[in-house]
This record gives sequence, structure tokens and C-alpha cells, in this order.
Amino acid sequence: MGHTLKVLAPLEAGASLTGEDEPYVRRCFELKGNREFLFAQVPFSEEPYDIFVVEHFWGLPMADLLEVYPCVKQTAKTVLVFHEGGPVNDPSFYRFTWDAVVCFDARYKRFLTTMYPEEAIRIIPYPCHPIVHGDKRTARLRLGLPLDKKIVFNYGLNVFKHLHLLPTMERLSQQYPLIFLTVTDVPDWCDLFEAVRGRYNFVELRRQAVSSGLLYSYLHASDALIYHKDSTEAVVVPSTCYVCFGSGCPILAYDTNFVEALGQEVIRYRDLGELAERLSDVFEDRENVRLSLRAATEQARENSNVNIARRFAELFESLTTGVGQKGSRSRPAAA
Repeated sequence: MGHTLKVLAPLEAGASLTGEDEPYVRRCFELKGNREFLFAQVPFSEEPYDIFVVEHFWGLPMADLLEVYPCVKQTAKTVLVFHEGGPVNDPSFYRFTWDAVVCFDARYKRFLTTMYPEEAIRIIPYPCHPIVHGDKRTARLRLGLPLDKKIVFNYGLNVFKHLHLLPTMERLSQQYPLIFLTVTDVPDWCDLFEAVRGRYNFVELRRQAVSSGLLYSYLHASDALIYHKDSTEAVVVPSTCYVCFGSGCPILAYDTNFVEALGQEVIRYRDLGELAERLSDVFEDRENVRLSLRAATEQARENSNVNIARRFAELFESLTTGVGQKGSRSRPAAA
């Protein structure tokens, strides 16, 4: 969009998930809680940023950031993107002042108004991966997956939370031959699912990290994605769902507060009996599944990464307009 971007990022990044860093990424600090310490002050204070954005504040070394924050504030408007699920307990957090605080929806805003002036709080929804539809047969052939079975897909860091679903899947497999496809690179979960395969032979394990391109190939090949997380007291968003809405793969979600802000974009189940019923709906291509896919596609279109980026750019422009920040399109913003 014509702006210059610099990303100041932690060393612990999971390059296996994202591939190589883009040229504008600089890794210059350790997250809180690591035994080794690093915080390079220079990248934070060397340039006169127009906009300085902070996300995932809970992991940052706040005391060290506070030392350079006055230098940042001399030239930059500052924006906090609030991912945390409730008020922060660390007193250092409240020593920072922000020109704007961004949150994802009204649930976040309700508790943020106890921490910040309401006029400083802006709602910008969680962004979605761009819409990328694909052909199921082509994706299966590319990935070496069977053409004659239903595929129920789960992936990532939390696949162990789906183990209790396997007896239900086994009973369903008597009516619909299926495989439960698990993709993860977490060693403990790989060992766990290898052991489970001795009992449930319809489980297929792929030991690999999942880049966004590979993820969408798996989604195109699958009949359904399982998203199962228990409720929590925190305010949360189902980031996995937002990543996957643009794939055209139905998402079956356990009906907890992780999906409370969503509508028909996901197909909910409240217990294992409903899980089997909803999977049957998917396999039979029933109307509720088609409605869900249309809603998910609309969500991905309306809150695409490009549209959300535009909303952030509009916010940044509103903060800098009329305050002598000419030429903001050629000077960097930092995250």
C-alpha cells in the first residue's frame, strides 16, 4: 500500500512454520521467561517511526521496552493491539501510554473500557487468510491421500486434544470409511499418535510443520477440519478458524467460548453424539453445511488480510493527520 514496514520480532519464531523471514523482519529480543537474556535497544530507537505498533504484549520484556519507549514516543504515534483475554496484572504494563488501543470485538472492548478511555479504543476484527479454493482430487493426489475415503483433518500444536474423539470416529467409520489425518511436528504428539495408531488403524500421522500453502492443500484434500478447544475464563478468538475460513473446507467446532463470537461460519457440536451427526451432515453435503461454507467464505472476504490492513492504515492516517507528520508513506512503522 506504499508504506514502509519494519517488524521487530522475538528470536523464538518457529521458522519451521513460516519459512524464511521477509527482508523487513529483524529479530532482536528474547521473550519473557527465557533463561538467556537479549534485548537490543538500537532497532527500537534508531529510526523516527511514524507509527509504533505493539502486539502480544504479555511476552515482551516490558521493563526493557520502557527504557526506550520515551525515544519512540518523541516521533511516533503508538498503538497497542490487545490480544490478551483480560486485564493485565503486571504493573509495568500500565506505565505505557497509547494513542490508540485496538481490539478484535465488543467483548474485548467491554473490559478495556476499565483500563483506557473509550475514545482511544478501536475495534478492528481478526484478519482472515485470503480465499483460496482448490480441487479435492488434485490435492489428494498431490499429497498421496486416498481418493475413496472421507478425510477428517486436524493439525498443529493442540492435536492431542482430539484423542477422545477417536472412539466416535471409529463408530462413524463403519458407515463412512474414513481416515483421521493428523499433521504436527511436535515430537511428543507424534509419539502419542504413533502409539494410538496401534488401536485405531484409521489414524494417519504426517510428521511435518504446516506452512500456509501446505495447510491449504490439506484443507482442500479434506472433508472436514476439527476445531476442539474447551472453554476458558479469558476472552478468546479462534485464530485457526480465521486462518481456514477461505479454504472451502467445513469446520466442525466444539461449542465453547472460543467460537461464541462466530455465527454460521462454523458447524457446532456440543457432545460426541452431535459430532457424529454433524460429520454425517458434512459427508452427505446437507444444507447446513452449504450454509456454513457460504458464511465462512463471506467472513474471509469481508475481513480479508487486505481489508484489515486497510483499516489499520486508516487508523494510522487518522492519528498522524494534522500533527506535522508529512511524508508518512515513506517512513517506517514498526510492530
